[in-house]
Amino acid sequence: MEEELKKFFEDCQKQNLSGQDMLAICQPLIWRIRLARVKQWGYILLPLVALYILWSYCDTFAWFLSAVGRMMLIQVLPLWDWTPYYNAKCLISRGDQRMQEPLSPLGRRETLPENCVLCESIEGIATASNVSYSMLESQYLERGLPVIITDAGLETTLGDLLELMEVKAPEWLTSEPCDVSSNLLLRKLFNLDAAMEKIHSWRKQTSNPWHIQLRNCQRKAVKTSRLFLERPYYYPFHLAPYYSSWLLAVHQQKRSQTEIYVRGLILFQQLSGHFEVVLHPKDPCGYGVCPSLRMRLNSGEGLIFSSDLWSLSYGLEKPQSKQTSLASVFEIDWQP
Repeated sequence: MEEELKKFFEDCQKQNLSGQDMLAICQPLIWRIRLARVKQWGYILLPLVALYILWSYCDTFAWFLSAVGRMMLIQVLPLWDWTPYYNAKCLISRGDQRMQEPLSPLGRRETLPENCVLCESIEGIATASNVSYSMLESQYLERGLPVIITDAGLETTLGDLLELMEVKAPEWLTSEPCDVSSNLLLRKLFNLDAAMEKIHSWRKQTSNPWHIQLRNCQRKAVKTSRLFLERPYYYPFHLAPYYSSWLLAVHQQKRSQTEIYVRGLILFQQLSGHFEVVLHPKDPCGYGVCPSLRMRLNSGEGLIFSSDLWSLSYGLEKPQSKQTSLASVFEIDWQP
């Protein structure tokens, strides 16, 4: 083929043909050569594209191809030990640098030692009003500092709350709380409907002190609780909805400090009466490094803090004779 082309060009030169004339004569041949190259690449690329589509959209084919690939890797194992690359997090060698061992997960009462510098000089808890969430986040939350909001304004009575539950959230009464502490019923007999009936019947009787502490964590229960547990004005809509909610109620009964395990961004709203609340610094910040913060939350006030540094307990030393102490607690996934 090459000899014939050389002879063809020699003949064209002998006839004194110009370059344009030779291009016009050879144009059909050039077009066929290019078409042949396109077909050649098409035969290579089309199967690859078809394999990619099957891999992306056909789970059965992807699983089959993965199984075949694993079998082939097993066969080449005697010739090439690829297991270090399979288990490695980085395929590029980084010299003599040692990979840091992963940190062990923190316990429920532990924080990172580096966080202790945030609370070692704290002398008390701040108060604020007429605030925005962005201000709370930048001035307090990102620094690990709790703050009391004096104008949260979510005040209600026990009777109004019970009526709101019955009207707006009857399904909530059939849910099962994840964490319950109460003197209304034995634990094995406890259900929300029966507990609310007892509260209704005891509400006007001053001789029956009672308390109830419960946590909603089932998705349906949490969603339903949003119908009667209002969000404070500084809880922005762009923030994730709370994934868990607590209801704390104590009626004419002393309540010693009781710790409740909360996680994330915590919003504590005092709905009626009052509670004595204590924030304890988590280990290792609690060994004389950071103080515990004690406060009294009155009706209409709120507390906001991060559980990264603090654990929460509440109690009631001097219950009021005619008012039930009520509070709600929201747990929110928070990534600053």
